[in-house]
Amino acid sequence: MNAKNNLEGKILSGERIGRDDALALFSFDLPRLGLLADERRKKAHPSNEVGFIVDRIVNFTNVCTAACAFCAYHARAGSIEPYRMTIDEVLVKVDELAAAGGTQVMLQGGLDPQFGLEECSAMLRAIKERYPSIYLHSFSPAETVHLARRHGISISEVVAMLKEAGLDSMPGASDMLVDRVRRRVSPNKITKDEWVEVMRTLAAAGLKSSATMTYGLGETLEERVEHLEVVRGVQDETGILRAFIPWSFSPARTLMADMEPATGIDYLRLVAVARIYLDNIRFIQAGWLTEGHALAQIALSMGANDMGGVLTEEVVVKATGVETTADREGMIRVISAAGRVPVERDSDYRTIRSYG
Repeated sequence: MNAKNNLEGKILSGERIGRDDALALFSFDLPRLGLLADERRKKAHPSNEVGFIVDRIVNFTNVCTAACAFCAYHARAGSIEPYRMTIDEVLVKVDELAAAGGTQVMLQGGLDPQFGLEECSAMLRAIKERYPSIYLHSFSPAETVHLARRHGISISEVVAMLKEAGLDSMPGASDMLVDRVRRRVSPNKITKDEWVEVMRTLAAAGLKSSATMTYGLGETLEERVEHLEVVRGVQDETGILRAFIPWSFSPARTLMADMEPATGIDYLRLVAVARIYLDNIRFIQAGWLTEGHALAQIALSMGANDMGGVLTEEVVVKATGVETTADREGMIRVISAAGRVPVERDSDYRTIRSYG
């Protein structure tokens, strides 16, 4: 049996593959890779249901000392005006989500010197006091480390204080978990090891998370696999990652605008390889926001099994010029047209209602 057939046999039998195997998959014929990934999806999630959640991102500030080269959203003198929301302004946006039947709020900021633990905790408490049932999937590992440094306390103390104020879980915004890439595109942000430390701390506090991957930052295929290895290792250790969400870097209007954007084929290959390699994560999200509805539909046949949130009023990706939108009805149509059964879910991936 040749190496390719041997690798296919491992995948179809559900065996864990190694880093060299994952690298080899990037050269597979795309339709065959998609079929293999879908077989692995069936092992993790036999149902043809595809979930989505009605949520809202509230970007409460665009002031960020990280000033990452790949970000078009953070305030820059002379080009993007800075802003900071008050708690009342945040609550207006949560009111609108609640009126639409939404269930999850993602509070997202930058590394803003004026937002400390007191301000972040006050936002959480204000939302929970008004809407006890709204789920707060908020902040990020980078913000957590920033708060720890600012206040001279441990990461575990920051997490404990945010949890006490009402935090339910934290998105595991990961960018690219390769320090060579991070030093080049986000030198003021956290390191790979600090990201892992936050994940371990969340696990110790009983909080769930996720993992993302922003690719197309000039990394090699080997480094993409390195990122997946970090994610798989964290999940082996903690079990807190409910989903993996890959998306391509949109270079327009950033300090890396001269870079060639990743292609749709790149995206589909990465979704498929991630599904096969991340054998311990049940949900792979189709990145409709950055890739568009059509590619997201194809991704549902290549290993993805969730559409994430409708992301009411998303602004960070929009700042690069990408303006894909969705609402509850639109998400139902997109999933149905892909031959899957749409289900509205909660933050723990439990079905609220099926539209099959």
